[in-house]
Amino acid sequence: MKLKKALIVFLFLPFVGSLPSFGQHLAISNNLLFDAAGILSAGVEMPLSKKTSLEAYGGLRPWKRKETSVHKSWMVQTQYRIWPCQVMNGFFIGPYAHFSQFNFGNTDLCFGLLKGLKPNRYEGWLAGGGIGIGYEYALAKHWNLGADLGVGYTYIDYKKYDCEVCGTLKDNDDYHYVGISKLGLSLIYVF
Repeated sequence: MKLKKALIVFLFLPFVGSLPSFGQHLAISNNLLFDAAGILSAGVEMPLSKKTSLEAYGGLRPWKRKETSVHKSWMVQTQYRIWPCQVMNGFFIGPYAHFSQFNFGNTDLCFGLLKGLKPNRYEGWLAGGGIGIGYEYALAKHWNLGADLGVGYTYIDYKKYDCEVCGTLKDNDDYHYVGISKLGLSLIYVF
């Protein structure tokens, strides 16, 4: 548990303190891909300078799909963004870090992660980071549409149980994933 708390502090500590305010922007966002997966999500982005910003994002899936399967999770993610032209408009690139806890059983994940989920239940946490790129397109005075993609490394620590909702512990292991670890299509409101 101490490791999990330390990871959460690690994700947010560099950004705590008095941050200068540049421009008129503060943005809130919602990842439409998370919505399609049944995950409640929200993000906040604020400029740090004329060409940099910081995004903090979270997602929560607190319910079961049905009695025979479980798909619960929560996650947080931060990204430092560098904007070559104008903050919160156009192309951006920057590093990101993420942390999550999960409980999956009798279900499949995107990108083939943890193949063989259907006959078992997996409970654990993950942490990682990478480099992301994206683009924000202004739809109207206060509305943007953003798309982003990130590639990185994720360490996954999990316990494997016999069946999808109950069972005895079969394994306690870890998994090292390298690949797409950030994907978004977001509707953004800019203040």
